[in-house]
Amino acid sequence: MQRLSEPQRVLSQMATRMKHAGLGRWQPAISARHTVMLGGVPQKISVEGPGGDAPVMIMFHGGPWAPFIYGLAYRGFYPELSSRFTLVWWDQYGCGKNARRLHDIPADISVETFARMAIDLTDEIRRRFPNSPILLNGYSFGTYLTMQVAAARETDIAGAINLGPIMNMREATEHFRTACEPYLTDRERQRMLRLRNSGRYDPYAAYVERLAGAYTDCCHYRGQDRGKGGMIHDDAMFHRWLLRLITSGDYHPIDLIGAAMGTLPYGRLSRRFHTLWDSMENIDLWALAEHLDMPILYLQGDAERYVLPDELSALAARRSNVRYVRLDRSGHIPKSRAWAQAMREMIAFGEEITGCR
Repeated sequence: MQRLSEPQRVLSQMATRMKHAGLGRWQPAISARHTVMLGGVPQKISVEGPGGDAPVMIMFHGGPWAPFIYGLAYRGFYPELSSRFTLVWWDQYGCGKNARRLHDIPADISVETFARMAIDLTDEIRRRFPNSPILLNGYSFGTYLTMQVAAARETDIAGAINLGPIMNMREATEHFRTACEPYLTDRERQRMLRLRNSGRYDPYAAYVERLAGAYTDCCHYRGQDRGKGGMIHDDAMFHRWLLRLITSGDYHPIDLIGAAMGTLPYGRLSRRFHTLWDSMENIDLWALAEHLDMPILYLQGDAERYVLPDELSALAARRSNVRYVRLDRSGHIPKSRAWAQAMREMIAFGEEITGCR
């Protein structure tokens, strides 16, 4: 009998729990696509779940322009969530299902553009579900959006979940540089210095982040297998997330190109979108985190470097409304065990603050 790897065992246990709970056969009362106006632009969203007065959870993916883990392709992918909460999915303007021809995307688009659209989305969902508590659930760059929405609409929001959070992107870049410094070659150090003195934020930040991802566990946790060019072993969730982009009934082949907008040269390196990528350096969420009174849950891998884990645990110690959970043996992209832990924490947090079980 073939022995299951640890990630396979965790996924098998999750599938068994879902089957026993009836979730494997469960069909949401609502599972629909809509076109709404966000920032004055018509965009597609998906809604799935119990509907009615059930709590609503708005999902904000990372990037910018990276609808991975959260995004329109993942409708139907998380029955443990969609059986309890009405989930709202949105691909950021310019990517995935909301991709556009390049010359149709304004050259001055920025992170602030996405924040305004996220606020519009929340207002639209409040109109559609006037009696439902609203939760925000962001991953990576999506945590910038949850916090901007929370600041603008705090009285309308029951709470926010921040998975793989970002806080201050200039600080994050220095965390990455410090983490990979012991492993750098002279050539890499020289290139890093040239980019740092180039006068732009993103080329330097992107290069340092890539090096940290190659040399450390901060992106994919590899443990004993880490090292430059190391393979991602037994990362069942990562492969399932990627496979979902290809097999989702919500995505056509052209949408796959849009899903990669944040990594493709004409999206990330094009001179047309310098404003977008350089605007990342403006992100600083510490002041909001210190002053918002709504419940906030931070879920972070113990090998993360966007924010140092001790910084978030200290925030939670200072702020009674903040809860911090460290995911064991995880980088920025959770592995199977860490994802299962994160899912349990999301459900418990959402049910607690909305009073719905």
